[in-house]
Amino acid sequence: MKVDDRSPIAEHLISQLWEQNYFSTIFLKTIEGQPVTIISTGIKNEDSGPDFKGVTVKCDDQIFHGDLEIHRAPEDWYQHSHHADPAYNNVIMHLVIGPEKFQELAMRLDRHLVPIQVFVDITENTYALMTKHSHPAHSKSGLNCFLSDRPDDFKIAFIDYFSRARMQSKADRFSEQRQFSSWNQILYLGIMEALGYSKNQVPFRKLAQLVPIEALLQEFQGITKNESLHRPLGFLLGVAGLLPSQDKSFDWRKIKDQETHKYVAQLEDVWAEYATRLGLKSMKQEEWHFFRLRPSNFPTRRLAGASLILQQFVHHGILEAILKLIEGLKDNDQHLIKELEKLFVCQASGYWSTHYRLEEKAPELANEKVATLVGKDRARDIVINVVLPIVFAYATEIEDSLLKMNILQLYQAYPKVSSNSIIKEMSRQLFKDARRGNQFINTAARQQGLIHLYKLYCQRGECDRCQNEAKKI
Repeated sequence: MKVDDRSPIAEHLISQLWEQNYFSTIFLKTIEGQPVTIISTGIKNEDSGPDFKGVTVKCDDQIFHGDLEIHRAPEDWYQHSHHADPAYNNVIMHLVIGPEKFQELAMRLDRHLVPIQVFVDITENTYALMTKHSHPAHSKSGLNCFLSDRPDDFKIAFIDYFSRARMQSKADRFSEQRQFSSWNQILYLGIMEALGYSKNQVPFRKLAQLVPIEALLQEFQGITKNESLHRPLGFLLGVAGLLPSQDKSFDWRKIKDQETHKYVAQLEDVWAEYATRLGLKSMKQEEWHFFRLRPSNFPTRRLAGASLILQQFVHHGILEAILKLIEGLKDNDQHLIKELEKLFVCQASGYWSTHYRLEEKAPELANEKVATLVGKDRARDIVINVVLPIVFAYATEIEDSLLKMNILQLYQAYPKVSSNSIIKEMSRQLFKDARRGNQFINTAARQQGLIHLYKLYCQRGECDRCQNEAKKI
């Protein structure tokens, strides 16, 4: 009896089998007949985009690292518009369910063909073969991890080593931007990119490049308290192309919400002034992603949060304000952490306490006890991944060894943050028992160490290089 390869159940089954690495037990071939060896199954993507991220396979003696997309028919690649979506530019393998029926190779938006196309014909015999010789407890990479069998104190020393390496790697990357940008602009770019989350990082960064921090803060200076409620945001939304007048497909005048009408009119007036006086051009609205986003993460709300965050730095600049905090609280890490996070946490008030975007009210927001534009989790992410590495890079540039030491100490003392799929998988792989993993991975720095270890070696199946690095510890 054959499993119906056009059924959604078949796609779900293949996804499960891939995630559990059952495919390592059968011989996969491309449509050209080349053998495919799985090195790492990557991480299942729970968001929009390719089905698995960070996949590593070997094909024809060449290593490919990227994403995997699974379909029930080869033409689904085009029917689902993946060929026009930049999120699929890193797909290196297209796995199609059913007997080989080659029609047209999948092509990405970057005009490159997906290099590996594999057909898997699901039958009961195939399913039995894959499941008979495998066990879900096996490592997802299909490789034996030497580190999992080492003593706990060695594992922790190794993870701490990689946590410092990740900090240095990030600092080096930010330092490379110095030939083009000021430290304030680099901080601004990093903050805006972080506010974009995974889906809107690119447009947020583009917006920050279109309107440099120095020009933005200059425009914010001298505004009244009443103007601060709409003027900075009108400017940002106008450059972003997210004002109702910039949406040709929607007549916002049909909205019956009078609060929205009044607020929109204020924002539109602000943009009309800036666009005329400064001759600014707007981004295209289609550059922004709203699809499959929680409404609380809509870019409109994040830009509202950004306008509040940036107003704090009008008189002193971002770097200057952060350095002042660090100097004043350098002997109290926990207090300093709280004050740094407070710079980026924004509570919703006024219009944004009851709206997700410039449209009708959202009744569920009015019932929330605390509605945030930027919450604590995102603020912590900004501090750990943007603020600390940039200040560390700045300290290196001015040769301030004491500031470098203080930043490294703060980084190592930072409490752990919300876990992600990489941290959870790495913790399971190294410690086997989740409770032991939680016991040892107790700081944000160690979480960062696991991520760095995964990205450098585990996802690429480069165990030999990992073992060679361990000899340095």
